[in-house]
Amino acid sequence: MKLRNFKHFFLSAAVAAMLLPASLSAADGLSVGDLAPRPETAVQIQPGEGSLDKLTFTQGGTPVFVSNAPEALYEGNRSDGSDVVQVNTTLYRDQMNGSFRFWSAHTNATKKKVSFYMHVKNPSLSPVKLYIKRKGYSSGTSADPVTSLKAATEQFMKLPEGTGGTLLATIPPKGSYTLPYSTSVAPYQVMNYIGDFRAVNVKTGQSAAVIVSDVVTNNGVSKVNEYAASTRIAVTNGDDYRGLLKHSARTVDVKLELTPEAPAKYMKVSDSVPYAYPGEQEPLMTSWNVEGEPLKAPVEVVKGTKKRGSYWFTDLTYKFEIKNSSGLAAVHTLYGGAPRSENTGYVHYKIDEGTLHTYSFGARQTRVISDSTSFTLKTVIQPFMSVPLGLYFTAE
Repeated sequence: MKLRNFKHFFLSAAVAAMLLPASLSAADGLSVGDLAPRPETAVQIQPGEGSLDKLTFTQGGTPVFVSNAPEALYEGNRSDGSDVVQVNTTLYRDQMNGSFRFWSAHTNATKKKVSFYMHVKNPSLSPVKLYIKRKGYSSGTSADPVTSLKAATEQFMKLPEGTGGTLLATIPPKGSYTLPYSTSVAPYQVMNYIGDFRAVNVKTGQSAAVIVSDVVTNNGVSKVNEYAASTRIAVTNGDDYRGLLKHSARTVDVKLELTPEAPAKYMKVSDSVPYAYPGEQEPLMTSWNVEGEPLKAPVEVVKGTKKRGSYWFTDLTYKFEIKNSSGLAAVHTLYGGAPRSENTGYVHYKIDEGTLHTYSFGARQTRVISDSTSFTLKTVIQPFMSVPLGLYFTAE
């Protein structure tokens, strides 16, 4: 997807300083947390009938409201003279029900400071309570989005997932509530916000339907209700990554066997359609076209021949069972750059509900995350990082 255009920013001086010699091997005594070369001899896990390896994705969580188009906000004219208005407007709007995830990521390419608001309309005749369960936010220069935005992922993953949330507002019948989630974003600054919310009908205690709009302004909050009520939303820059995903989470059961013939194996993480594992991705659906006009029915978002899917801020829980039949003593699991990729970036993860770790990796590099043959890995893929990533399992 289009965020990959940022990958030339990824290899910072700090990451480059951590690059290890190509001769590093298991004999050097790898420990959990060490930076290590990518195991180039690893073979891909091949789940299927008769295979030693099993890989099953189960979708779960909540629907996701995605607002990442236009990714960079402009004001001006197209080459044909028509207007491009991407400020003082709604960037995406849709109806959410009960618990939902709200994700918004944008760069301010205008000449003024802008502010972002989540506008929540209660269309019913009963009051609705709106709760926030967890969130992550950061902003920074668009020249280095990876470093500046990894903070949002860290904030988000540090908070518990299963809470009922903190009450934000009780929205009266036919009323609305506005959450100013990112204010005074300067020109050439990037903003990223992720939050989990819950809407509850006060009278019944059941899930409530609300109409959510992602609004951006350069004139404050005074006209947010007007922008949220518009029959159109912002045009895009010819690309689109806004809409709804059905699920915010995946549970992945992985059983694999390391053998004398294959003492090292790998699997990709967050690969794109059509290369993803069955059940890993799902189509992004939108109710608006790139000109900001409403559609009669939601449609899949497609760029060229590639369908948009669920890449960023998906809760991934991997449950690993590794059988070591290789005859070698130790097993390590490594996490980092995908096979045959030059990507660099960060991995964010917890092992067995433990401490959150955030590690950087350079080109063709990984981090050792476990030396156990049975464990649970929780991870979230941050925006502005090239995917896919790779998980490697090696016997030494």
